[in-house]
Amino acid sequence: MKIIMDTLDSIEDLDEKIDNSYNGTCFAYSWFLGLKETDKVLIIEENDKMIGFMPLFLNEDRKEICQSTMYIPYGGPVIFEVPNEERNKIRFIRRIEKALSKYLKDNFRKISFSTDNELIDIMPFIRDGFIPELRYTYKIDLKNDIEQIYNGFGQDRKKEIRRAIKNNLEFYLDSEVKYMSAEKCVEWEKKYNFPSSAKFVEKYMKTTIEKNRGMCFVAKSKDEVYGAVHMAWDKKTAYILYSYFDKKHDVGAIAYLYYKIFEYLKNVEKIEYIDFEGSVYETVEDFNISFGAYQSRYYNLHYNQHNKQEIYEMLYVYFDK
Repeated sequence: MKIIMDTLDSIEDLDEKIDNSYNGTCFAYSWFLGLKETDKVLIIEENDKMIGFMPLFLNEDRKEICQSTMYIPYGGPVIFEVPNEERNKIRFIRRIEKALSKYLKDNFRKISFSTDNELIDIMPFIRDGFIPELRYTYKIDLKNDIEQIYNGFGQDRKKEIRRAIKNNLEFYLDSEVKYMSAEKCVEWEKKYNFPSSAKFVEKYMKTTIEKNRGMCFVAKSKDEVYGAVHMAWDKKTAYILYSYFDKKHDVGAIAYLYYKIFEYLKNVEKIEYIDFEGSVYETVEDFNISFGAYQSRYYNLHYNQHNKQEIYEMLYVYFDK
């Protein structure tokens, strides 16, 4: 097993490789990494064959990996293929993680990145001194019948959907990002004096639509927006990334949108899973669970060459998203 640092453009047909991979997500697509101005990757090779890669979200001097799940839900290694037999799969993934762990520790002074929720075996990183931070997201299996999915909704969500229908809300695919506001999507940043990412969010939303890997969904009456949701997706999974609703009109717009979005993604885009890209805040978790979503875990992994205490101090300091 060999790890080589290279540039993003060194990987041919990257997006196709991700779509056909074991665990690639839309947050590893070449155009997403380009939007994030990420040009460095780690190539994972075995017997002179590339078997995966890991995007690097680096600081200015390129000695720290600083991926934040607040802005990039999943990172970590993307593995193209794994053995079918379970014990061989475990051994194969662990060999990759062991090689990555050594390379990362040898070349970076500070490391933070997340795995996706397919890579739940992280023992090689733990044995090498990485500190794991447990996170949860919530998912819905769209392979189920849409009526079965709706029946899994809580009574409050069903009431909100009926209320939205009673108020004649229109479900609209905002492919030109005419109605959805990037500014409203990131209003939470103001609470913590974060620099606004609204320009990036708008560019990202438009790019996902251009690449047929996302859409803005709006609940409106005439030209008045009651609620809006942006989702991005890869070949298998769609992720709820940005949303807001008009608090002046509490008519269940988001619940209505979610139901119509699930129906659209299942029937039109043939997506298999919804990922709520969950929050650790209990109220948000409760809302996600109320759609019949199941819990799926993933990890943030942290390493600090010089100050392990700093990691402990920042763990589980979550912001309201």
